[in-house]
Order: sequence, then structure tokens, then C-alpha cells
Amino acid sequence: MNKIETARNDICEIASHLSRMGWSEANAGNISILLPRENSFDPGENLNSYHLPEPVQILAGRTILITATGSRFRRLSRDSKTQIIPISVSERGTALLWPSDLPAPTSEIGTHIQVHSLAPDLGWNTSAIVHTHSTKMLALSSSDIPGEILQEAVERAHPEISLLMKKGLAFLDFEPPGTWELGIQTKNAFLNANAVVWRKHGILGFAGDVEMACDYVEMTEKAAEILLLEKSAFGNFLGLKNRELAALKNEPL
Repeated sequence: MNKIETARNDICEIASHLSRMGWSEANAGNISILLPRENSFDPGENLNSYHLPEPVQILAGRTILITATGSRFRRLSRDSKTQIIPISVSERGTALLWPSDLPAPTSEIGTHIQVHSLAPDLGWNTSAIVHTHSTKMLALSSSDIPGEILQEAVERAHPEISLLMKKGLAFLDFEPPGTWELGIQTKNAFLNANAVVWRKHGILGFAGDVEMACDYVEMTEKAAEILLLEKSAFGNFLGLKNRELAALKNEPL
């Protein structure tokens, strides 16, 4: 099985899992994998194209597998040939190209391209993004609590955040989805985060492989669930004490 088919199967497995969790209603959510540099895809001669608002030269000549606009995670395994799109970045990094007989990629393509552009500087030959509409974080992030307070509460809520998400997470205020500007903000947030929460929208995980990207989403969602249960049971967020947090991070008090 070639690298493209392996990556396509990996996307299908994660999509099916997210659907079973109830986090991908209708056509919600999107997943992409930046293929290793040596695994390029020739889109052929009859092409669709999307011209980027600004060049992403660092990804020139690279191939990204990404879910199509309107694709449904619950059907992705059956529709993988038509709903997971191989996108080629042009030689100048100014446009995205894909076969004309396939639909357009997700409307969040601008965010995916910009976040994947971080991979080479991280020393990664491949990377993955998982975006989903998880229920508890949607509820929690709809509050009026400032993002920096929510960020600290989430990082204290679940020990796995400190153990496995060394960069933690970031909250971005609500922005209209699908814009290049949202992609810029998300890329900048991922410089210092493993997961990014789009308030009132969903979670994105970014990692060197799709399993870890999904792990980051799941850990963030679990922390949100814990916070909401604490609030319901005790009237406020509890979370890890300073000494417990320091012990997890192996830091002196």
C-alpha cells in the first residue's frame, strides 16, 4: 500500500471515531495530512485550482490529503476516493491544485495550509491536523470567561494535559470560519500550543501524525467535560493545585 492510501485510511479511521463520539454532525469537521516530501502526487492536466491570498513557499511542491467540502465523517470510509482530496501545492507556493473530477477541499483549507507550513521548521517530514466540533468544549468556550482564564482552567483540569501536551493549548475568540485571517491567527497560536480552541466553534489538534493530533483534541475535550462536571457538582472549577501541577511538570514550587 502506498503512502497516499495509508494516509487516506488513517483519515478514515479517525473520522469514523469522531463520528461515533458525536463530534461531527452533518458535514462538520475536517482532517488533513501533509505527506512526506518524497511522496508527491501528480494531479494531472485537468485541474481545479485555488490561488492563495499569499504564497506559502515552504510547502511548494508538497502534497496534502484533506477532506472535501461537504464530506460527512460517518460516510468517509465508503466515500474515501472522492471525499479525501490529494492537493498539490504549486512550485511557487502560490496555488493549490487538484484533479478536476474531485470536489473542492474543506472551506478551512486556508487554516490547514498555514498550520502545516509550521512542520518543516519543527523538523517534521509529515504532519496532521484534526478539527472537530466536540460538545463539551463548544459549551465551555461559549461562556464569557476570558480565554486566558479558560486556558489555565483547562490545563489544570486534566493531568494528561501537563503530561502529554507540553505546549498546552490556546483559545481564539470567535471569528467567521473559513477565512485566511483565521488561519493566520491559528498558525500563530500553534507556535505555542498543541491544541487550539476556536471559541463557539471547535477544537484543532496539530501533531506529527494524525493519531497524536486526535489525542490532543480528545484530551482537551475531556478537560472541558471535567470542568463542566466540577461546576455542576461543586459550583466552581477545581483542578490541580499548584503543588500537584508542579509535581506533574517536575518543577520546583
